[in-house]
Amino acid sequence: MTQSTPSGRLPATIGVDIGGTRYKICWLGAEGGPRDVISRPTGGHRQVGTVLAEIAEAIAETRAAAIHAGHDILAVGVGIPAVLDLQGGRIVLLPNFSGSWQNFRLAAALEALVRLPVHIINDARAYTLAESRLGAGRGVADLLAITLGTGVGGGLVLSGALRFGPNHMAGEFGHITYDPHGARCGCGARGCIEAYASGSAIAAAALRPLLQGRMPILRELIGNEPARLDADAVARAAAAGEPEAEEIYAQVAHVLGLGIAHVMKIADISCVVVGGGVAAAGEVLLSPLREAVRANSIVFGAFQPRIVRAEVEQAGAAGAALWAREETMKGSRA
Repeated sequence: MTQSTPSGRLPATIGVDIGGTRYKICWLGAEGGPRDVISRPTGGHRQVGTVLAEIAEAIAETRAAAIHAGHDILAVGVGIPAVLDLQGGRIVLLPNFSGSWQNFRLAAALEALVRLPVHIINDARAYTLAESRLGAGRGVADLLAITLGTGVGGGLVLSGALRFGPNHMAGEFGHITYDPHGARCGCGARGCIEAYASGSAIAAAALRPLLQGRMPILRELIGNEPARLDADAVARAAAAGEPEAEEIYAQVAHVLGLGIAHVMKIADISCVVVGGGVAAAGEVLLSPLREAVRANSIVFGAFQPRIVRAEVEQAGAAGAALWAREETMKGSRA
């Protein structure tokens, strides 16, 4: 997608990453990473029409910036943490959002506002696409991408192609079962990886010992204010030598490592890219994670995937822009 458009400008696409608290927008040309990033509050409790109107205004700003830089926007990609009907451009299920988002035809509604083709994609799959094309997974044919934040998402690239499956559920790493009799997950099932390895699960695991007067390093880091407790604070406490914080991250690594080992046995991946807010823990998480994968592999020490941190800034929005590019190119070849 490097030829100029009829206006003589270079082609580009816009990516939108809609989260429960914020949405992010960028544009992407044929070369380089995301440009002119906008980040604004979403307000997941607000009505969909209000949110989309604001996003449409931000898309117009982004489009103007791209034109100023000598590019024409051909399409918009939208990543959202939902189960989607890609062909119908429809949200099937969107947890943690109230209002009329459920069963909403997002692509058509936004197209009417921005007068551009709109292509929707699950946000974790968008992140996977960005890391596969632009980041830590670049040049890797078979990889698993995991994003660890409020929840746990993922995506699979096999033989160089992002995989969706017939029901668009391929790569739902966070909902692999770790313990069938375990904690209830937000999806309604028991024992999902997400219930043990998400940022909220890490904070919850630290809260009890904190309230019992233990974990002095963590207590000092958060100024003795439990309301400030999050996964990042627990990671910093672990890095500073807090034994119980180290134990929490070791358990998270065990859960993730078991899940990765299961995927390896099915898909024979050569690389695992770990991103999201929890991955900011760095080697506090990645070092025990590598060991957990080794311990749960069929052949110990052999055929281990590289386990690396994600590299792309604003990967959700960048991946959505890449998705719009790929769908546009697919349409032009049809």
